[in-house]
This record gives sequence, structure tokens and C-alpha cells, in this order.
Amino acid sequence: MALKQKRDNRFNVNLTDDESQLFVAVSKLTGLPPGVILRQLVMKQALATLIAEDIDNFNLDEYLTKGAQGLLSSRS
Repeated sequence: MALKQKRDNRFNVNLTDDESQLFVAVSKLTGLPPGVILRQLVMKQALATLIAEDIDNFNLDEYLTKGAQGLLSSRS
């Protein structure tokens, strides 16, 4: 059973109709709610920006398994 995280922090994003329809289409294809898709994209981009990696080569699982200590020690 997946544990649901409590999410009290909210941000509003204003999308055009086309942008909104894209998230609805991806939601229908994946079966995931648009909010989940948007959150995953935002987190992926934020982490990639923080570590200054090329977004095309970004692998979230690698950074999650490596942990903060591994990331910090590999920067020096």
C-alpha cells in the first residue's frame, strides 16, 4: 500500500487552454491525475536545475538512491 504524503503547501499555475489540454491528454494516457503529472515534472526540473545537469540526461532514481551525501561528495 502506497503511503500518501500530507501536502499543505499550494502554488497556483495559470495555464493556457492548450497547456491544460496537454496535461489532460497525458493524464488520459497514463491514468495519473494531472496534478500528479505536473508535480512530477516540477520536481524533476527543480532537481535538475539545482544540480545543473542536462535535463535530457537527468535520472531522478540515480539521485534518490545516491542520497545527499553522495551528491555532495561528488561535487568536489
